Amino acid sequence: MEKIRNVLWSVLKKNHLERRLKEAMIFVYYEEIVGEKLARVSKPIFFRGDTLFIGVESPVWAHQLLFFKTEILEKINSFLSFPLVKDIRFQVCRLNGTKKTISEDKGAYKVEIPHKKKQMVYNIASGIEDEKLRNKFIELMTKDIEFKIKRGESIVHSHRQEHGGTH
Repeated sequence: MEKIRNVLWSVLKKNHLERRLKEAMIFVYYEEIVGEKLARVSKPIFFRGDTLFIGVESPVWAHQLLFFKTEILEKINSFLSFPLVKDIRFQVCRLNGTKKTISEDKGAYKVEIPHKKKQMVYNIASGIEDEKLRNKFIELMTKDIEFKIKRGESIVHSHRQEHGGTH
């Protein structure tokens, strides 16, 4: 009998979600990857292609971390066992976890994610044993779907679009 782990990885690869899971691992294990000192003044905030954007508390820290950019990149990619991140950019932002107020985030609006998409994410995530990683994976996948809906992208896989939409 095939292990659930192997089945999960094959499903993730088939649905091109393996990369998302690896990205989620960076968010969950960031302190373990870069060390406590760097994690106190920085945190990963988002990916754009192969570039990881890391939030820092101040322009001074952004400049200082430029000196460690190559080392951070190597630590992240060696943790993942393959080079997922090609570049790192540092961006000044709040790290204390406070949420933006409505007036600060005027362009945001709530997007309704179709139930089938939510269910797909939860079904895939159910095979992830590590609770923190599972929750981060769900959060990232949900944000990705919301982003695609806001941009007007189809969230139906291309192989299904050819056959008249979802089945």
